[in-house]
Amino acid sequence: MLKKSQILILLFVILITGIYSCGQKKGRGFGKEEAVSVLVETVKKREAKQFLDLTGQLVGREEVKVFSDLPGRVASIRVIEGQYVTKDSVIAYIDRSQVGMEYALAPVKSPISGYILSIYVVPGQLVAAGSVPIASVGNIQNMDVIISVPEKYISDIKIGQKLFVKVSAYPDEIFEGEIYRKDLAIDPVSRTLTVRGKIYQSKGKLFSGMYVDVSILLREESSIIVVPMSALVKTEDNEYAVYVNENNRAILRKVKVAFTYKDNAAISDGLKSGEEIVTFGREFLKDGSPINPLRE
Repeated sequence: MLKKSQILILLFVILITGIYSCGQKKGRGFGKEEAVSVLVETVKKREAKQFLDLTGQLVGREEVKVFSDLPGRVASIRVIEGQYVTKDSVIAYIDRSQVGMEYALAPVKSPISGYILSIYVVPGQLVAAGSVPIASVGNIQNMDVIISVPEKYISDIKIGQKLFVKVSAYPDEIFEGEIYRKDLAIDPVSRTLTVRGKIYQSKGKLFSGMYVDVSILLREESSIIVVPMSALVKTEDNEYAVYVNENNRAILRKVKVAFTYKDNAAISDGLKSGEEIVTFGREFLKDGSPINPLRE
């Protein structure tokens, strides 16, 4: 395997050779056509996957914001963040007393069992009924990721698709999950579809509100020809092709691209394992050009 510096030198040589060859051909009206130095690669079958890379936000699968049913001042808060509470446990008390009138403290209760995720008020704060949340309660063992999928990709999204989540707090860990819900309406402002995925194992490391990188698995093949995108050529009829090395001549051959992802393309038809294709220097070629193949 060549070192990075050697590869750069090799690519420079290909570039100079290509320019020189073009110049030679322009300067001569006849004679033997000069071979163009190009970088080639032997293709083979391997596993290939296509992902849709987006961002998302984590939420508890069972997460609710708790409000006071009555207006008043927060008299006391009975819980702390991270505390587990059961359904109907008192989270806070609201003092509804006014000048000349006193009332018993009104309890604010949790509607579900779960962990206190956040507390939004402090004692003495004035709250209106149903306007300012007192706290949020949820199940931190079961985390979901909320994803806004751009409109052009919604046909690719299916219930049950695998997804992979990464968070900046744990850059070396990947959390797996799957899509289990999606809206049936596009947001008219953002032109996105809201999709919900469940995380299999949060390992106690994921928290509601975290922003995450999400990769949704769209397609995968266990054994398919994979070529670098730099090898692909667009033909005049808008089809894909590659230059195949046949006896040191670059033969332009049409191929069928199954899917692409980042710098690679999965080829479903047109190439066989063991064939050599041009991966760099194709700009200086035409169908049938003699080549000087250089291998990494």
